Amino acid sequence: MSQLRTTAGGPAEGAVSAGPAALGPSDVAGERRPSLVQRLRDWWNRPSELELLTEEGECRYRAIDAQLIRRLATYLRPYWRQYALGIALGLVMIVLEMQSPRFMGAIVNWTTGYLAGTLDPMPTESEAIRRIVLIVLLWAVVAGTALVLHRWSIIVMTDAGERVQFDLRRALFGHLQKLSMSFYDKTKLGRIISRCTSDVNSLREVNVWGIDIVAKNTVMMLVAGGMLLNTEPRLFLAVAWLGPILFLLNRAYRKRAAVLYQIAREGFTRVSSNLAENITGVRVVTAFNRQSFNLDVFDDLQVANTQNNVRAARANGLYQPLLTLVGFIGRAIILCYGGYLVAAGGTSRPVGVGSVVMAFLYWDWFMAPIVNFGNFYNQLMMAMAGAERIFTLLDTPPDVNDVPGAKPLPRVRGRVRFEHVSFGYKPDRFVLHDVDFEVQPGQMVALVGSTGSGKSSIISLLARFYLPQQGRILIDGHDIRLVTGESLHRQMGLVLQTNYLFTGTVLENIRYARPEASVEDVVRAAKALGTYESIASLAHGFDTEVGERGANMSLGQRQLICFTRAFLADPQILMLDEATSSVDTATELLIQRSLERLLAGRTTFVVAHRLSTIQRADVILVIDHGRIVERGTHWELLEADGRYAQLYQQFVMHND
Repeated sequence: MSQLRTTAGGPAEGAVSAGPAALGPSDVAGERRPSLVQRLRDWWNRPSELELLTEEGECRYRAIDAQLIRRLATYLRPYWRQYALGIALGLVMIVLEMQSPRFMGAIVNWTTGYLAGTLDPMPTESEAIRRIVLIVLLWAVVAGTALVLHRWSIIVMTDAGERVQFDLRRALFGHLQKLSMSFYDKTKLGRIISRCTSDVNSLREVNVWGIDIVAKNTVMMLVAGGMLLNTEPRLFLAVAWLGPILFLLNRAYRKRAAVLYQIAREGFTRVSSNLAENITGVRVVTAFNRQSFNLDVFDDLQVANTQNNVRAARANGLYQPLLTLVGFIGRAIILCYGGYLVAAGGTSRPVGVGSVVMAFLYWDWFMAPIVNFGNFYNQLMMAMAGAERIFTLLDTPPDVNDVPGAKPLPRVRGRVRFEHVSFGYKPDRFVLHDVDFEVQPGQMVALVGSTGSGKSSIISLLARFYLPQQGRILIDGHDIRLVTGESLHRQMGLVLQTNYLFTGTVLENIRYARPEASVEDVVRAAKALGTYESIASLAHGFDTEVGERGANMSLGQRQLICFTRAFLADPQILMLDEATSSVDTATELLIQRSLERLLAGRTTFVVAHRLSTIQRADVILVIDHGRIVERGTHWELLEADGRYAQLYQQFVMHND
């Protein structure tokens, strides 16, 4: 688990005061006790010294980064016309809405002038009422137009932003399917899910409203400042000095908030990772009675996550009231100084009550974008943390990928050649050493050895889930490094020890390898394999729902469905990794009879502990500590009285 390190600051603990006369400029330790201002400054700056120690090789976070924003903008660029339309509608709406103070000021000035009798010429009562009604109607038309534009701005911007979210999720999902098995070996499921869900969701507000917020609030500040200056320059100058204070306040908050929100995102990811891991392994958790212990671990992660979010909220809880305070000071200045200017009506440039009201409202219009930018910065911080993680994942290159100029693998006969292959999941620790063998088309090869000897690694290399560090793997003389993965996998079938089924019906799971296959093709394959009656006897036959990860199926039923799926693909090379280890004896006999017919003309690699499966093999490769120590048929290896004979005796004794 990663940790948060802080740099300690402040006075030395344990110093005892001896009274005013005993202490000079320095205390006993020779250090001056920090002042209240210094301690507040240290507390404010402390988050900038936090160092987030990431785990699993993830990059350290950065604050708002121009390069990161430019990259995110590439996903917005295809929809620039929609964004431009939405922004244009929003800007016109803002300009119209900001006319409200002018209408209000006009009404106030006209009313006060009428009541004071200072209008020239002096209108009658009915004329004054008509003038006010006309201003109100014009104001209503402007406000109504702004509302209509606001509605269409929301629709246009939301549509554009959701399209960007769609593209990001699609890019992530597509990239995840290209990544090599080594990535999934070292990356927690919860972190992967977090990238595609919460991290993408953290970008939504920025993708939908980011450009709109920046554009509208910038225009709002400029227009409000210009209107305030035009309305009464003296009032404008009276509050102008608050601008630098707002700038410094925003800068300090950004420095503090950057790290806090990044830490909060990391804490949430750890919570979701732990949650996904425990849900996935719920059977193991229950079997070993780990519920209480796991709950304690989850609680610790939740406490840390809560503290991270509270720390970020505490910073925002200081920032927002300070903004409110600055806004209040500006209002007070405008009202007090404006009241003075109104009262001093004899000056060369008198100020009307309406002008003060307009200035007051325009100051509020000027302050609103500051608050909006502060809230948007919170969202942007979360978005930057999410974008950093998303693009880090998208930049993760597959360890196994088509080389430039890779050619499609033509229809193969199934001759497989391992030429002095050495491989390790870690480059400095090989699990296979100088593996060299050749298999002829149509042969059945059994890989035999103790657990961890490297049998499944040979299957994984043949399927090009990994690439060997040394040697070559050839299929019909074609180096599998130099062919496209799609053309290679299209001619291979794989049934793993873990019988994975996707949510859906039995029919959909069988057609997973060949989506274009018809129902008749599926039924024909099931009959040829001998699994038709077993599947047809299910509650709804081929339309039976298998449940999440095949939860509604027994182990034997899952195995038969996976076999049918593999054989429907009609592969030239078939790999069975412990494929019969979970099948009962009767089901295995059924499958063995079907295999005799369906394996004809196909090269088959079998990793099995069942003696019945091994005895039928044309070639048996005995693997020990990543090396082929023996090879031959069942009877040849028994006569050699070597490692295979020892394993055979263990098989016999175990079966007895």
